[in-house]
Parts: sequence; C-alpha cells; structure tokens
Amino acid sequence: MDLDAERRPLVGLFVLTRFLDANRHPLRLKTLRYNFFVHVRHPSYRLVTKADVPFPSGTSEHEWKLTRSREAGDVNAEVREAVDQNGYSLFRIGLSLSEIPKA
Repeated sequence: MDLDAERRPLVGLFVLTRFLDANRHPLRLKTLRYNFFVHVRHPSYRLVTKADVPFPSGTSEHEWKLTRSREAGDVNAEVREAVDQNGYSLFRIGLSLSEIPKA
C-alpha cells in the first residue's frame, strides 16, 4: 500500500480505476448535446433537437442538414426548454421587424 507524507493510504489509484471501462480508457461523462439543422429547401428555417433522441415526427431527417452539435451549456435556455417540452425547437432566421406582433 502506498502512503503519503502523512502516512495516510493513497486512494487515488483505487478511485481512478473505478472509473475505467473495460478498454482501460477513462470514462467520459455523457454530456447532453443538441443538434442544429437547417432545412434543405427553406434554409431560413432552423431545427434544434437533442442529439440522442429520434428525429421529430412530422418531418424527416432527409429534409434537414446538420450544421452543428453543441453542448447544453452552449445552447440558449429558451431553446433547451422548447426542446424539453416539444422534442424540438423550430425557428426562422431573417425575420423583419415588421413581423413582430404589435400587441
């Protein structure tokens, strides 16, 4: 048993080996990721989904092009909430100010 300068057992190696997988690689914490898509025929429409869930019903993956994948911390809170609630977030780029409702 290894001891440190205070004569306490070193447990770091034990703790480290508990977090190794069968291939002896450190396990990586699974981080929640979001995929961002642009519509193939209507590129002003954007779709955001969780990366590890099936594509939303009502559309098909071949209608969308993956543009990026981001960790949850790099995704706007409102977008994350919409994805949690609906399974996706859909928005449009390039709106004009006149399209904002007055009331």
